[in-house]
Amino acid sequence: MPELEAILTPAAPLPTSAYSQALRQGNLIVTSGYLGTLPDGSGLVSGGFEAEVRQALDNIKAVLEGSGCSMNHVVRVNVSLTDISRFAEMDAIYCDYFAPPYPTRNTIGVAELWGGAQVGFDVWAVADDGE
Repeated sequence: MPELEAILTPAAPLPTSAYSQALRQGNLIVTSGYLGTLPDGSGLVSGGFEAEVRQALDNIKAVLEGSGCSMNHVVRVNVSLTDISRFAEMDAIYCDYFAPPYPTRNTIGVAELWGGAQVGFDVWAVADDGE
């Protein structure tokens, strides 16, 4: 079995407790959950829901790039929303980051996210052979 490789990039929020930004095993990359937090650790981006969605996806993108792949390699997305009625809003922004064939996705409503965030994402990606 291939060894786990921790992915670490300063382009996304750095871990402040016991987790990795992402782990890679062979061609599989699995990210931690990302909110709309700024990479410098100063908290949530200002600007409301859209800004949080974009920052969270930018954080995912940065971690994937740090692993040598891109959003085009994503096969699974998990989305957590504190207000499930904002699904259509999230989905419209999501389409700026992903293209057909879209990754599989699970979206759930949750009572609360860290720091008062409104949305969180984590992804699974499969890098091409040789990446």
